[in-house]
Amino acid sequence: MSELRSEEIKNAMAARLLEIAPNVYKEASTRPKYPHFFIHLVSVSDEEQRKNHHILTYSLDLRYRVASDPSTDLRLEQKLDDIAMKLMAGLNIIDCGDVKIRIEDKNYEKTDGVLHFFCKVIMQAELNTNEETKKFSGLEMKIGVKK
Repeated sequence: MSELRSEEIKNAMAARLLEIAPNVYKEASTRPKYPHFFIHLVSVSDEEQRKNHHILTYSLDLRYRVASDPSTDLRLEQKLDDIAMKLMAGLNIIDCGDVKIRIEDKNYEKTDGVLHFFCKVIMQAELNTNEETKKFSGLEMKIGVKK
């Protein structure tokens, strides 16, 4: 299965991060401003529960960096812990269009001045196999069909 809805999931997560940390949320870019987040999709898995019903799990790494040079920030560890606790408390459900998606398996680690906040976005999906276009929770994914 290809990465289904990864951009929609990232956009929904970005919107939620903006609500949780409005004064610090900025998506990283080629010339990032600090502090910023970078949303990294680690993996996508699909588990079929029963015919046409699937559980989709998106594993995410929300990377948070306070400064370009971590050695210049004296309270770096405390700032990373503060953001991690905000994410722990605030990331329970995200809205992806008209679909509410739950967040599970939240944990974090700090490495080289970067907070890595790991979580899984889990959603149920219904697969309509009668069409060339398969629909998952109202959003479409094009499937290549061999003839």
